Amino acid sequence: MNEMEILEDPQRVTRWLAEGQQMLDRVIPTLIGERDHLRQTLHATEHECERLRGELGEARRDLGEARRDLGALQSEIEKLRGERVVMAEAFGGAVDLLGQLQRPLNEIARRLHAAQPTQVDTSAA
Repeated sequence: MNEMEILEDPQRVTRWLAEGQQMLDRVIPTLIGERDHLRQTLHATEHECERLRGELGEARRDLGEARRDLGALQSEIEKLRGERVVMAEAFGGAVDLLGQLQRPLNEIARRLHAAQPTQVDTSAA
């Protein structure tokens, strides 16, 4: 190494230190800003997750209630179908009974129409 290089080495090191300090002065605030931004994003995301968990819990409760209601409604439908079958059978029985009652009445009406009324002479008196 020559004398000039030896004299320049401390100046170079001082310049590198100054440039390094300038870089750090620019990089560190940027990194801190990014860190703060990421923290805010993390907090917002955590808050959103908690809100969504709450909504999911509500939706699960509502689904449970809807399933119970559906089960109750299906039971009601089955009950009403059974009642409808019983009513249809009862109505069919009533129609059959009315049909049985109608036959003798039809027979009486047929016989009354078949019988010729006798003419009564009212002029001779």
